[in-house]
Amino acid sequence: GGTFSSSPGLTIDVNTGAITPSTSTAGNYTVTYTIPASAGCSATPVTTDVVITEVPTAAISYAGTPFCTSITTGEVVTLTGSAAFTGGTYSSTAGLTIDTNTGAITPSTSTAGNYTVTYTIPASGGCSAIPVTTDIVITQEPTATITYAGSPFCISVTTAETVTLNGTDAYTGGTFSSTVGLTIDANTGAVTPSTSTPGNYTVTYTIPASGGCTAIPVTTDIVITQAPTATISYAGSPFCISVTTAETVTLNG
Repeated sequence: GGTFSSSPGLTIDVNTGAITPSTSTAGNYTVTYTIPASAGCSATPVTTDVVITEVPTAAISYAGTPFCTSITTGEVVTLTGSAAFTGGTYSSTAGLTIDTNTGAITPSTSTAGNYTVTYTIPASGGCSAIPVTTDIVITQEPTATITYAGSPFCISVTTAETVTLNGTDAYTGGTFSSTVGLTIDANTGAVTPSTSTPGNYTVTYTIPASGGCTAIPVTTDIVITQAPTATISYAGSPFCISVTTAETVTLNG
């Protein structure tokens, strides 16, 4: 038949002693039950302690996503939160290399794809474990090869000679370049021998940066050759049919 009480912040039913954590303020409390005075006995207080803990919150993020498979370093996670949010574990689906304790991921040993990383706040203070998530992307590093059919090219060729570009993943949309002297279309890679200077050239195709992967150069060699010229002449022409010796030609070029 007594009553219950505590300090401000704890939601308590004075008659039943039932407490409601969700409407209380997190903290340490002493609950007092007062036995009522009766039969000549004065009122008597008895106590117990209770703790209301704040539900922890957390957020995780990875700076730099998407990550290219060319990255060999462990990419760290940023963990922020409130209350008892630390000390949890990290996980994801198969294919992503992740450290369960630190949350660091290694793109180079992961399979390209989209992943959800889960950080589980550990159970504590009467609060159950709480999962929080973030999304990351691992992109496959692109590859490419370029070739010119017909090299070497004679300077007499006036048509633009096209390049063959093959590759994997996001390899298209790059640019072509070479050293001074070679007439090359930066967008298509076509070379024009007739307006080029004869010589040996290295053509570079630069795969554009994308999906967290840096620009990647790939090369091939081509040769532009000078068109040969020549003149021939016979000293002494005209020749009489009476000449019995072989009359030589003069060849220059």
